[in-house]
Amino acid sequence: MDYFSTGKIAYPKLTLYVFHLKHSLAQKPKIPVKNANDLWLKCQQLGKQLGIPKLETLPELIEKANNKKTSITGEILPERLLKFTAIQHQQNLHLSGEANPLEIHDTYALDLTLRYPDPEVKLSDLRGLNPDDCLLSKNIKASLGQTLVFFAQPLGKIDDEQAFANACVKALLSEETVQKLNIYRQHQGQLLGSPIFEYNNDTDFPEEQCHLLIWLNTHSLTTQLENKGEYYYPLIDLLLCRSKIIYARYEAMWCYEQARLAYYKLERYKQEFKEQKNNSIDSKFDNFNQWLQEIPEISFNYVDYLRDLELHRTTIQTNIKNYRLYLEKLNKIGIDSDNVEFLSNFLELAEDTYVEQINTNLAYLTPGQNLFDQMIGTIRGIVEVEQAKRDRSLENTIQVVGIAFGGGAIVSGVVTQYIDKPFAPTNFKYPISPLVLSLLWSFLAVAFLGSVARLWIKLRQKGTKGK
Repeated sequence: MDYFSTGKIAYPKLTLYVFHLKHSLAQKPKIPVKNANDLWLKCQQLGKQLGIPKLETLPELIEKANNKKTSITGEILPERLLKFTAIQHQQNLHLSGEANPLEIHDTYALDLTLRYPDPEVKLSDLRGLNPDDCLLSKNIKASLGQTLVFFAQPLGKIDDEQAFANACVKALLSEETVQKLNIYRQHQGQLLGSPIFEYNNDTDFPEEQCHLLIWLNTHSLTTQLENKGEYYYPLIDLLLCRSKIIYARYEAMWCYEQARLAYYKLERYKQEFKEQKNNSIDSKFDNFNQWLQEIPEISFNYVDYLRDLELHRTTIQTNIKNYRLYLEKLNKIGIDSDNVEFLSNFLELAEDTYVEQINTNLAYLTPGQNLFDQMIGTIRGIVEVEQAKRDRSLENTIQVVGIAFGGGAIVSGVVTQYIDKPFAPTNFKYPISPLVLSLLWSFLAVAFLGSVARLWIKLRQKGTKGK
């Protein structure tokens, strides 16, 4: 049956649960991250796009509230909800809704609900709740991700609830968007007595995710329990944990790739190190000195990636525990026929796959840290030995030159005193200038004393090595 063309529903609403990081370990305590308010500014843009002036005022209202929660459940606005109505919308349909901005621990969260408060709405008209895919991740761009929840009561007899849910997805996202994002039905269950279907595209990058829940109100108790709202905050907290787990896994995968790249660079240095035996001493010395500037930086980044991997693992493990607590709360709120196993499946995925993958990656990468340290230590040792040799050579040269020139100066001074007294009769027609004689004797003294000093230093070094 073509439910998309013929299906009808009552009181449909589409809720966007979106999560955006406010605080980070990389920031000073109590100082928000640079783009913390982007989520509220996005609401302002949506208000313009959907023709909802009141929604455009949300950033101003949050600023007046000093961007801080006013209750233990995390509400920021004193009145909790910002209710609104669109100025113009589809013919015979009146768009309304509410926004509930929240601060949950280190995260900003937003419940933005768009609804048609009408007892009969065609499925083909649901596109008005998400025009131009304005509520998808690629447009919201929240740092931690989001989930869309559609809730409505089917009208008439529904022979195939799964097909009806598929028609709702097609109406909300369009068939083209579903195919482009590779969205598929992942799981199904039952919440507050009514069937709920989970659609996903298994993408880790927050801006490419599409997590959608289609919740069909088919049980007499569902409306009552849904209006009572006890499920509301456990569901938001659970979805926040889910988003944090997926985001941490995405960041862990990025860290692993960067660490692998750093390790690859080290392997190149190691290979070049082996090839240095054919190079001259001066070439080795210059290369090793350059490496001592480059390798420590790579090593420092490598250690950072390993540390971040461990932090992301801790984040996942912590949110797994919290996820389990909120899931237990949802189970207590529902009725006996409920089946939320589809939510438990994600918990198993996080424990058995996400955490274990990080453990495996750390097991591979951690030995590389020692390799970096050994590489740096080896090169530094070679450079220090060569530098010591050069320093000794320079010291010896200075000693030789000092002795030679010092002795030459003494000889020159002594000779100058007697230069005007010839040692023997001379037949030179023109006597040699005293200055020339002084310089000549100085040069001879420098050469002689330099040779003696060099010989003495060599003999001393040999004697030192022999001990």
